[in-house]
Amino acid sequence: MNHRPLRAIAMALIVLAGAACGTAAPSASPTLPPATLPPATFAEADAAICSAFGSMLRAVGNPDAGTPSVLSKTLDDAVKAGDATAADRAAASMMSELETGRQQAAVAGRWPAAAPSAAAMDTLLAAFEAATRAKQAAAAHTPGAVDPQTAFGQAGGVEAYSAMVQAVSTMPAPSGATRATCKAFSGTP
Repeated sequence: MNHRPLRAIAMALIVLAGAACGTAAPSASPTLPPATLPPATFAEADAAICSAFGSMLRAVGNPDAGTPSVLSKTLDDAVKAGDATAADRAAASMMSELETGRQQAAVAGRWPAAAPSAAAMDTLLAAFEAATRAKQAAAAHTPGAVDPQTAFGQAGGVEAYSAMVQAVSTMPAPSGATRATCKAFSGTP
């Protein structure tokens, strides 16, 4: 039996799957929930905000404590070494985690009272994506590369962090509901 046509079809499918899954750059615009989805419950929104915060910690570390994540430290080390390949690997892992966080922010945003927290979290995670891309450019010695902190600020990260902290701390719970314990809010992803 000739397996050549089957191999060709399999390769074509692999190429198409790779193109569909891995070549698009993460969106810099807010990840908004589809209008067709019903509003999330308080419990879903509370868990999703916690999860988005955990994604931020796993991707970049704790901004309040100034402690980098393992991924962020790996990227920073690659930038210092000028190792573009290592920087790309670390950045890809960080971007994946940040996108996961943005998806969780979109889930949280479906509960109306969590919308401000979710929008600020999404903007914050997008700003960390911008800083990560800037670090990649620095590792590759790209001419005209933007400073990562500048990229973060230009993407609204500073304001978004303050807005997110304020919105999360004041997000109301429905009568009789209590907020679940979120380890991420105490710095544990």
